[in-house]
Amino acid sequence: MTPEMFESVEAYNAAHPASPFPADRHKRGVLRGYRAAMRGVTDDVTGADSRTSLTVDFLPGGAPLPDEADRVGNVVASHWGEGPVYVLAENVSLRAAWQSVKDAWPTHLSEVRSALEALAASRA
Repeated sequence: MTPEMFESVEAYNAAHPASPFPADRHKRGVLRGYRAAMRGVTDDVTGADSRTSLTVDFLPGGAPLPDEADRVGNVVASHWGEGPVYVLAENVSLRAAWQSVKDAWPTHLSEVRSALEALAASRA
């Protein structure tokens, strides 16, 4: 199944006000997210240009640092914080989602989704 897509950060934020992407693109760029060693994640899921590299962000506020409290939010993929925005998981522990993605070390969007699905399965 293709993830829910929003054409812009603004459209995503309107639909998900509890887990917003920062409106300022410079603030989006400093979020702690997953970038596959700064190469980006290859999009093999959405049908968009497969050469497009995506970043995976954990909203709101980025993936929690080890000394920060966990948050519940969404995991999204975008082209370095610009639209379109693809929702990969909603209302999940951002710490657990970060750990699952980091442990899998995915290079393709399908692998990110598999890591997040494994997280959901372990909660069931």
